[in-house]
Amino acid sequence: MKEKTFMFISFDSTHKAIHFEKLLMSRFAIELIPTPREVTASCGLALKYEPDDHQEIMTFLDGEDKTGLRLYHYYKKEKSSMAVESEWR
Repeated sequence: MKEKTFMFISFDSTHKAIHFEKLLMSRFAIELIPTPREVTASCGLALKYEPDDHQEIMTFLDGEDKTGLRLYHYYKKEKSSMAVESEWR
C-alpha cells in the first residue's frame, strides 16, 4: 500500500482555524478537517494541505501571529499512522 502523507496546522481555537482558512483558501488547495486523533491538544479543527505547497504557505504566512498554532506532517501506511510536529520556518 502506498504511503499517504500531508501537512496540517492545528489550532487552539475555532476562531483562528476559520481565520487561517480564509487567508489561505483563495491561493492554495487546503481543506478544513477534524484534527487527526494523533494530536490531542487542539480545538478539533486542522487545516490540511499538500507537502508540495509547504514552503509557499510558510512564506505567505510570514508575519502572521502563530500563537496557539502547531504544524505537523502526517504519515499513514496501511494500519499505522503518526503526526510529527514540525518547526515554523
